Amino acid sequence: MRINTPIDKERLKNHITYSMWKYALMAILCIMGWSLLYTTTAYRSPQDKRIDVYVMTNTATQETMDPLLEKIWHEVTPEMETVGSVALLIGDDYISYTQLTTYIAAGDGDIYFVTEQFFKNFAAQGAFLPLDELVADGTIDASGVDLTKGYVTEVLDYDINDVPIYGEKRLFGIPLDSFYGYMNGMKLDNRGLYATILSFNQNDENVIPFFNALLQEGRGEKEDWIIN
Repeated sequence: MRINTPIDKERLKNHITYSMWKYALMAILCIMGWSLLYTTTAYRSPQDKRIDVYVMTNTATQETMDPLLEKIWHEVTPEMETVGSVALLIGDDYISYTQLTTYIAAGDGDIYFVTEQFFKNFAAQGAFLPLDELVADGTIDASGVDLTKGYVTEVLDYDINDVPIYGEKRLFGIPLDSFYGYMNGMKLDNRGLYATILSFNQNDENVIPFFNALLQEGRGEKEDWIIN
């Protein structure tokens, strides 16, 4: 015996009312699936064709930083396919440390602007490129900048008791306290930040001249509204 239950307006209304969450869930899953597929299959420029600048900040945004980076891109490294910024919020130390560790371990980012605590920590572990020779030969123009705080003693290894074995003290970052131009150019409060280059960025040929140009763009006179 077969019973046919016709679908009328009332039954359809009830079905939609009580099953709407299923359709909404299906729609969300479809969108997430498509987004994941797009993310994993979308073209990403190779390391030697892109420059990424990661900045710890509570004032600047991607929208305020990218125009300056784009200017340098076209003037200094026009052969790059992509140049962009990532703003890393300064906040909870544990979250910030975990975030930075993840990015650095993955080799993400080429140039970093980081706070003193993280600069010294990661520089000691060899995460950043030594800048001594680049500054000495003029490849990076740091004239007029007090570089004292940019020197860090690198940890070369640990002995059997987990005591660090230290190497020599080297210049791993440029202190940005006196680079007042960033405050207007990128809306970046750069006080207490250090400019560094990731040691394994795989694109020194382009990253280093870009880094130097970025530093020069940050030069500027201290304005009256800057308290300290």
